[in-house]
Amino acid sequence: MDYKNNNGETHSYNREDIERHKAIKMKKEEKRRRAAKQRKLRHRVYYICFVAIASILLAVWAINVANDMLGLMKPEGTVEIVVPKGSSTNQIADMLEEAGVINHKGVFKLFSRVTGYASQMQYGRYELNTDMDYLQLCVKLKQTVPRDEITVTIPEGYELREIFAKLEEAGVCSAKDLYYSMEHDDFGYEFLKEIPERDNKFEGYLFPDTYNFFKDDNPKSVLKKFLSNFASKYDGDLIARTHELGYTMDEVVTFASVVEREAANDDDRPTVASVFSNRLNSDAYGYLQSCATIQYVLEERKSVLSIADTKIDSPYNTYLNPGLPVGPIASPGLASIKAVLYPADTDYYYFVVDGSGVHHFSKTLAEHNAAVNSASATWGTGTVG
Repeated sequence: MDYKNNNGETHSYNREDIERHKAIKMKKEEKRRRAAKQRKLRHRVYYICFVAIASILLAVWAINVANDMLGLMKPEGTVEIVVPKGSSTNQIADMLEEAGVINHKGVFKLFSRVTGYASQMQYGRYELNTDMDYLQLCVKLKQTVPRDEITVTIPEGYELREIFAKLEEAGVCSAKDLYYSMEHDDFGYEFLKEIPERDNKFEGYLFPDTYNFFKDDNPKSVLKKFLSNFASKYDGDLIARTHELGYTMDEVVTFASVVEREAANDDDRPTVASVFSNRLNSDAYGYLQSCATIQYVLEERKSVLSIADTKIDSPYNTYLNPGLPVGPIASPGLASIKAVLYPADTDYYYFVVDGSGVHHFSKTLAEHNAAVNSASATWGTGTVG
């Protein structure tokens, strides 16, 4: 049998050759069919495995959600949460999740909206069981007991002991409980971890402002409100400026607390800060000699300090110790913090305050002594009776 290919060449094939070629072609076709069938089978297996795994994961998630909704498989215990006035359902769900009462806040929000409880939740203090189901939680959160609110204003320059005493006097909570909470509770703020080990570690960080508390409030909640306010005020711009100047936050708060206690008004703060900044950066004036730091050690605001007062052995005494005191001496306001971060550009190394509260700044000791005599004052840098 003759066969002509595409080039016009003629080839001869016998029947055996033809049959052999047919067999080879059939084998190739069969191999392709088997390969296609195997690919299809593999795809089907992959799909079944994917569906099975997805179903298992979905089932596990559904079981977890169901347990959370029904209060099953939860450890028993009680927690206290305080819902501020005006809190949204999202904020309440965040509080519940943070307290460990729920694990799926998104599902809880959906449940509360579908059941209509989202609009019925009230502000107040609640004691909740950690194994409550969603319905119990929603019912509980709409059954608040009216509580007396107390408004307390903490002025700039208050010391921690004064703040605690004021809160106790107002009926918010006892100073003893506040001290215990400060030393033992975890508040979760990163800036607190940077505070060196010392007494009254929250000194300077209880931001002065006007606050609303409940009568017989929870001490941790009270302190957290102060710290949260501080964290919001000491924002990213101030943190960036702190790093730019080479300070730590604790050094700025310490510095600002001295400025707070020494300055008479907002206009004076940058200049007062410049005096202390100039001293810190000078080899000749390494001591701040701040009367306010001595008063902190004495725990009283003496109008006139004696020479003996300036010799008290304390790490807060800036007459004996160079540089900043070991920690803040009061709670500085935002203006004092900004004054430290953006001090005035001056050549002053001294100041004195006269009887009317006016600051007199000097560049030299001779100028300063003349100002002291003229002002008939004993309050300022290096000024004692």
